[in-house]
Parts: sequence; structure tokens; C-alpha cells
Amino acid sequence: MHASLCDMITDLVQNSIEAEAKEITLNVEEHKKELEITIRDNGKGMSAETLEKAKDPFWSDGKHRKRKVGLGLPFLYQTAEATGGSATVHSKEKIGTTVVFRAKADHVDLPQFGNFISAATSLMTYGFKGNLMIERVRNGKSYTISKEELTEVLGDLNDLTNLILLKQFITSQEDDLNNVQNERYETWPK
Repeated sequence: MHASLCDMITDLVQNSIEAEAKEITLNVEEHKKELEITIRDNGKGMSAETLEKAKDPFWSDGKHRKRKVGLGLPFLYQTAEATGGSATVHSKEKIGTTVVFRAKADHVDLPQFGNFISAATSLMTYGFKGNLMIERVRNGKSYTISKEELTEVLGDLNDLTNLILLKQFITSQEDDLNNVQNERYETWPK
């Protein structure tokens, strides 16, 4: 299994990038009783036969010369089963792939969520030419960020100054979801 759900998310989004997707949407919804993660892409997609093979941890499509196994989807299915949830993968060649993972949010076997700020920052700066859209929902609050929009405003997201600004921006969005007050504003005179 992955050490955290953010590790699983990162792995699945990287699969979309490696499938030459130009548009990837990551939707993460956390509610009191359920967690749902959806990743949609317009990459190469897979035939029904390839998709069935991809469920086998001892099969790999050969995209990594030194790796003889592909554990991403098997771990996804294993985690879903262990947490009383579900995992579905729909894919069509030359159209794209949609992965949906659902789990009971309070299930004892659900891996820790992990550091979403680091995961999102890493994915936004991953070297691919497409757009990544992240939609995040927690208990009725939400935010959406787009790699294209961030690049338009900040420029190169791998530039150190822009990377710091990107991480601060994602942190502020996460703080809003968590109802965290920003300390520097609390000290302002009223």
C-alpha cells in the first residue's frame, strides 16, 4: 500500500502525465463519512484488455525499462477493498482515463491523508506541457486551482520565488478549508 493517500494521488496523476494527457483534473472531496478522489485525463487511454492487465501487480506496460511491476492500480483496488470503499477505472484508447476512489473516511484501515500541500505543489511543478486542475472540497468549502492560470500569473512555477509563492497560495487555500486563521491578520489593529 501507499504510505499515504497523497502518495496514491501523486502516483495516479503521474500515470496521467505519462499517458501524455494534456488536461488532467484531480478532484478530492472529504466529507465526514466519505472520501472521494477522482482523476480524469485525456491521455492515451487503455483498451479493455490492457486495463484488465493493469490490475495485476506483476504486469507492467514497459514504460519504465527497469521496473517489471506496476503497483498503482493494484494498490488502489486493495486500499478501496480494505476500507469498505470502491475503486473504478474507466478508460478508452485515444480518449482518456477516469479513476474514482471512494472510502469510508473514518475506516480504521484508511491510510493517513498525508501532506496535500506538498503533493499539490509537486504535481503543479511536475515537468509536463499540459494543464492540471485541482478541485478540493471539504465539508462544504472548496477551492480550484489551475496550472495554466498559475503559470500565467506567476510565470515559471519551478523558479524558486514562484515556487515559494505557489506553496504559500496552496497553503492559504488549505487553511481556508480547515478554518485556520492567518496569524498575521489577527494582529492587525481593529
